[in-house]
Amino acid sequence: MNRRLWLWVIGLVLLVGGWLGYQWLRPASDEARALVPPGALLILTSDHLQDTVSAQAFRSAISLRQLPVFNEARQRLDRFLYTTADTSTVLSFIKGKNVQYSLHNLSKNTLDFIFYIPFAERDRAFLNRLTNPDPRQYRVLNHTFSGEKIFDLVARGNEPVGSFILTNNYLIGSVSGILVENVARHMHQTLLLNRERLGASFVRNDDELAGVSVRPSVIQSLFSNAGSLVRLFLPEELNLHFRPSASPSHLIGYSIDKIGGRRDVAVLFAGQSPQRITHANLIPQTTATLYHIGISDAGRFGKSLSQLLSSASSDFLRDRFSQIESATGPLYNALGSDILLCRLESATGSARQVLILTARDGKELANAYQQVAYRAGASAPAPLKTFLGHKTLLLNVPELPASLFSSLFAGFPQSWITQHGSSLIIANSEEVMQEYLQQVQRKAVWSADARQAELLNETLRPANFTAFVRLNRAQTTVPLTWPAAWQNLLDQPDPLTGTPALANLENMAYQASYGNENIQSTVVLGRTTRRASQAVLNKVLLQKRTEFNAPLIAAPVVAGSLSDGTAQFYAQNNAGQFVLVTPEGDKIVQDTTDGPIRSNALAVDFLDNGQLQYLFMTDRALYIADPGRKQVRLQSIRLPKGIDPSYLARPRGSQQRAIVALVAHADGHIYALDRQRRAFVRMLTAPRKGPLLLPFQVMATPAGMDVLAVQADGTLNYWNENGKQKPLFPSRIERQNEEQVEIRFAGPALLPPGKPFIQTITDEGELLSINTNGLIAKRTQLYRPVQNGEFRLFPDEEQTNWLLLRNTDTEVAVLDQQGQRRFEVRALQSGRNNVRYHRLGAGVELISVKSGGYTTLYDLNGRVVGDRPIPSDFPVAVQFDERTNELYVLSGAKQAVQLFSIRLR
Repeated sequence: MNRRLWLWVIGLVLLVGGWLGYQWLRPASDEARALVPPGALLILTSDHLQDTVSAQAFRSAISLRQLPVFNEARQRLDRFLYTTADTSTVLSFIKGKNVQYSLHNLSKNTLDFIFYIPFAERDRAFLNRLTNPDPRQYRVLNHTFSGEKIFDLVARGNEPVGSFILTNNYLIGSVSGILVENVARHMHQTLLLNRERLGASFVRNDDELAGVSVRPSVIQSLFSNAGSLVRLFLPEELNLHFRPSASPSHLIGYSIDKIGGRRDVAVLFAGQSPQRITHANLIPQTTATLYHIGISDAGRFGKSLSQLLSSASSDFLRDRFSQIESATGPLYNALGSDILLCRLESATGSARQVLILTARDGKELANAYQQVAYRAGASAPAPLKTFLGHKTLLLNVPELPASLFSSLFAGFPQSWITQHGSSLIIANSEEVMQEYLQQVQRKAVWSADARQAELLNETLRPANFTAFVRLNRAQTTVPLTWPAAWQNLLDQPDPLTGTPALANLENMAYQASYGNENIQSTVVLGRTTRRASQAVLNKVLLQKRTEFNAPLIAAPVVAGSLSDGTAQFYAQNNAGQFVLVTPEGDKIVQDTTDGPIRSNALAVDFLDNGQLQYLFMTDRALYIADPGRKQVRLQSIRLPKGIDPSYLARPRGSQQRAIVALVAHADGHIYALDRQRRAFVRMLTAPRKGPLLLPFQVMATPAGMDVLAVQADGTLNYWNENGKQKPLFPSRIERQNEEQVEIRFAGPALLPPGKPFIQTITDEGELLSINTNGLIAKRTQLYRPVQNGEFRLFPDEEQTNWLLLRNTDTEVAVLDQQGQRRFEVRALQSGRNNVRYHRLGAGVELISVKSGGYTTLYDLNGRVVGDRPIPSDFPVAVQFDERTNELYVLSGAKQAVQLFSIRLR
């Protein structure tokens, strides 16, 4: 009897133990995290995502619903809830509920969300309405899958709205019925599968807006841009708690995660105290991507980095470091607190990089860097060049920064170096170095921008490593490197604003500090650019008007930046007077010129005095304007007979430091302006006589300068800097029809940066792609609907990209690179037209069409920019300020110079 009793007791204990084990292995049914099927890419948790945002708050602060992934989750839920109820009913149901969203793969290129909404007994009325909608608009079907009843909400026209499951505590739904079936299958699977769930449940604090768990595979795919080692600085999983930051324009996600497989990176920063970015005065405004490494003990960092590079997985880095290792010690020891890599905005997608090495002793660091370069095989020192008071030196050895600091710093085919204060500046081309020094000189840097300085000093935290990206910059937008599924998800327009949520996000930063066991991570999301209210959005506003006593005879010349109020204007009246207009509006007659200005203005350090002078041409002379505070000193150089005064080109990449400008001659030659001899000298000779079609293209190459120019008779010239043409050039382009040998061009030729083919077009619309050996690779005859229409290649003013134009005397059609029409402008005034293509940075591209006494601005889709045309007797000068999203237009009309602004979205 006792034995049977003991058997019953043992059985009961086993039964209770088994039930308790079941409950321990399987999370409680009311815990939403237990309901998420395996394979979630990320999980969001928030009770604020469905909050409404006022128009004023939308402009001045960032909210969860403005962030791309959060916005997509909110849209999916809104689309489901608002189908069967009005706004007040939905808001009363959802308010205060901690909703969870999980993101899953539907196919190779499609992602979608599942949402999990907790409900209580008081919500039964809403749920009944959901399961029994108005039959005149919706109907609910249901089916059973894996033992769970699944409801399918269908619109009147049989369009599926979404599917959902009702448990005891949760409404689980998705736009995708497949994902809801996955939830049902998961709810009845083996218990241990629940261990695969992503992340841990978030502890909700009052100041938290949301929680996010992200899988390592997702992090890696979003940081997998070629050559970047950013993913190595990330933890293997991020569990972020989002809170408001000190600045209302940014949100911050905090995370402390196990160090996992990131111990090599942690060793690199062992003994290094986390640092803020302290040299904001060296970060140029056009920086699109910024990497920062903070150092507190340079010697210790150098030893750790040496060990890392000695065992690098890249054969090139390992071999190169063994070659230079003996010379690296002095360089590492001379480092200061900041290592900054700035990737500048690029209109062409090419790498435009500047490495900033701060130092305790700048001269010691510069000497150490040169010694490393010579150890790596750099040739004898090149002649020093001077630009804006800085001596610049070319070290022609590839990937030197990567050899010293890992392949995160790749993209330097050569190093142009200079010393600025106590810092060493390293650029990957001379043109990038010159642009950088110009920005630093005119203080177009982050420390001079209040919002950017606030971001650095208050929002970003001290960290060992910081990666910062400014989205929506020309050719630098991160999503171009993201997987197609993510691009498709985030490119959906918001139903309220009509623009993708990605347009709401400008700044994205990841920061990390490394301890012995944990990585402290910070993700910063937001924007520093001011938004425009509807009251001023797209309005043409007059900022300044300066009147003259006599009519103007040429377009005003701008010296400086229109946006910060420091620009001077140079104007000419019909009395031949050259007038300086100061920022304060003073009009000071300086001198007289021998006629109206015909050319563009070129900013160069002509006097070699560390300041910029402005070159421009009249019909008979080239003038050098040297600006001062209240005066402009004018000097002139006589033009040789036959010089075309309409175009000045910058000698990009020239190895001759005395050459500062290039001009075209009527016989097809290229002349150079020598600042030492103060004269024009023939530099490049055309074998066939005939004027060049302007603009000709000047390209910087590792060997120096190349020049590409076409003549109207079909001759394509391609010169080296030494005056010789490339092999097989000049090339004569002939028609395929042998009966008509003559071919005529109406516009220039262009070799787009980074592209293999020279592009040009005949006046009758035959688009030609020409190999760099002079042979035609492709011919495309474009449709010409107007008999007297003429085609021309249409490069932007900096020759970084091109479109096509088809124009008559009174009409202009802008075409894409395949010849497809983008938009047309008709009813132009005959003989009084001028069309220009402006690429202004930050992804802003405009076409200006001057007709008669007015100029109209268009985007590339043909939408008019500004609510009215701008009065202008001459082509306008256009600049864009990405800090305020304002477009500035300087115009000369009748007897006045006027400055207008247009606030963009």
